[in-house]
Amino acid sequence: MSEQDLPPEAVEEGEKRRVGPRRSEASTNAVLHAAYIELSEHGWRGFSVDRVAKNARASKQTIYRWWKSAACLSVDAALGRLAAVRTPVGVDSAPADVRDRVAALIEPMLLAVRTGDGAHAWRGALLAAADDQDAGETFRAWFSEKVKIPLRHILAEQALKGAIRRDWDIDLATELLFGPIWHRLIAMRGPVPESYSRRLVESVLKALAPN
Repeated sequence: MSEQDLPPEAVEEGEKRRVGPRRSEASTNAVLHAAYIELSEHGWRGFSVDRVAKNARASKQTIYRWWKSAACLSVDAALGRLAAVRTPVGVDSAPADVRDRVAALIEPMLLAVRTGDGAHAWRGALLAAADDQDAGETFRAWFSEKVKIPLRHILAEQALKGAIRRDWDIDLATELLFGPIWHRLIAMRGPVPESYSRRLVESVLKALAPN
């Protein structure tokens, strides 16, 4: 029997079963919050979806329906915190100092890792992204959209003005900006100073300065 032969209510019920329950914003936020706390307290190696489900008052099955893996949930939990960080004025304004514009690309993460147990949570999220292919793709997509592409536009503009070399390398620039942050968070497990963003920006502009 085809769907055309079924009564309307039966077709509608079948559609509901295929689509499944809708993902509520409140439930999603509760899970993300619980996952962030879990990363802060236990890190990636001790991450427990069972504890996340319990603290978020959600079922484990629901969590795995919404996220491909615990690693994907961990990365989303860390990235979700950045949305609440206020971006410094000037990042999208051409007249702003170029140092402020570049610093604004990394400052949200630096603020996040300096807030509470943010360093521990972000360390866990980065390790999750390294361990899991899907989580890694999520992180790289965010990094490309929020950091790499805007930085490329800023550097292209500066190259046209003669402020940096015309043969500038976007990969080198991003590594100079974020490499020291990854090193402090993961290898040295050390604090990230408040003045760090300005120092990192200066190192990038100095490395790309005209000869």
